[in-house]
Amino acid sequence: MASACAGPAKPRRPPEPLSLPASPTADNLPFVDFHTHVQKRVTAEQLVAYMDRARVGRMVLMPLAYGDQGGAVNDGEGSDEQALDYARRFPGRFIPFVGMQRPELVNRNRWISPDAVATSLVAETDWKLRSGAYFGMGEFMLRFYPYTTSMGIVAVSDMDYPADSRLMQSFAKLSATYRVPMVIHCEAEPDPAAAMIRLLERNPEATIVWAHNCGRSSAAAIRTMLKLYSNLHADLGLMMNTGPEGYGNYWPRRTPWMHLIARSPGRLLPDMKALFEEFPDRFFVGTDTAHARAYRGYEIRATRWRIFFEQLTPDTARKIGYENAERLFRRGTEPRTL
Repeated sequence: MASACAGPAKPRRPPEPLSLPASPTADNLPFVDFHTHVQKRVTAEQLVAYMDRARVGRMVLMPLAYGDQGGAVNDGEGSDEQALDYARRFPGRFIPFVGMQRPELVNRNRWISPDAVATSLVAETDWKLRSGAYFGMGEFMLRFYPYTTSMGIVAVSDMDYPADSRLMQSFAKLSATYRVPMVIHCEAEPDPAAAMIRLLERNPEATIVWAHNCGRSSAAAIRTMLKLYSNLHADLGLMMNTGPEGYGNYWPRRTPWMHLIARSPGRLLPDMKALFEEFPDRFFVGTDTAHARAYRGYEIRATRWRIFFEQLTPDTARKIGYENAERLFRRGTEPRTL
């Protein structure tokens, strides 16, 4: 299903250099928000204002295209075109991804036996990546728990789609072809985690970013996977939110396979801290601000990452804060020899 072309029609243009202080510290680090979302009810100007107050250098925009229907309350649909428009109007501040939170993907059969809708989506994604305008794909929602927040946000779908499905294999081929990351939400229950391993093994050239610290896996499990699979990375989206509503807690559903990275008020657990120091090149941070009204708390979410940085060595803080993301954004920006 995926294209056989060798890469973008023209190289992606690398983002403008990130503006850095002379001596980056946990307090002034202009970090990259690698995992967050965009919807039409939040403007580019609002996002820039939130980022400036929180001293966030860049923000990845993964469109959330679910509408407010079927009992869901998502604050309205976003789009790939919206993310691209924001990036063009504010060069260097936004990194657009092709969004994968789409209503047409809330269909188990479509993942296993791709139909015309699935084939069309792969072709559309291929075309967008080939344009050189987009830097990744995500967030793919594979094993996801529904929730209702205190703000009135309602996510209704209890998703359970195999990571090694035929459709996911097609997207993994696009990741390898265009040298872009694919961000995957998959809670690390035994069967979904095993499927993620098969995806990694079958697609060694794909760049897999397993969201929320590899689906909230244990430090021991993540360490083993990082040693075995050089194409595996992890984002820590919302993992420092240790309150009642955040992936840094046993939310929205506690399972025996769920592991945290910190205890309130944000102190890293020793095994997780050791993991980050051992593999500083493989992690990214993110606020996972998924809904327009949730941006009211953006500065608080960002501040929690400064608590995270101050507990790490300076080199590790810089790498996880921005250097890893910057390196990934520049993959595929060099001219290709065909």
